[in-house]
Amino acid sequence: MIRLSWLISLGISLLGFLIIGHFFTIQPEESVGSESLGFIGIIFVLPFLLLSMFITYRYIFKLTRNTNDRLMKSFSVAGGFLLICVLVYFSLGYKNETLAKLDGANVGRIFNLPELNEYTYSIYFNFYTFAFIHAVVGVIAALVGVLNPGTKKEELPE
Repeated sequence: MIRLSWLISLGISLLGFLIIGHFFTIQPEESVGSESLGFIGIIFVLPFLLLSMFITYRYIFKLTRNTNDRLMKSFSVAGGFLLICVLVYFSLGYKNETLAKLDGANVGRIFNLPELNEYTYSIYFNFYTFAFIHAVVGVIAALVGVLNPGTKKEELPE
């Protein structure tokens, strides 16, 4: 049952995460004032994203805690770190491609990331970012599960 709730929460939050892009592409004359509607989408999706992160943590933690094979636990954590590295690589490549299309416009001073607007929203709200957030949560849950193994229930004497 926890696996099903995890998959449903991932699907709903991913769909909302990707729909935010649609709100950013609505032209300012169609929206309220000169602001983008993307920020309204962020407000509505944030609770679902936080819930999805919590359910991901709980699912991976229970899965890691209930596994008896230490080698499998170690491979899972190492695979999680590898997945994070791959997602960072692809995310940085996507950011550089998007900034090259914009000729480097709107680049901020913090971590050389652009400001969030209708042209640069896809740098922040894409599948790579969504997967990265959940991979980090999964690795943290796996590490906590490895370092804090489950207690075995002792049988009651008859």
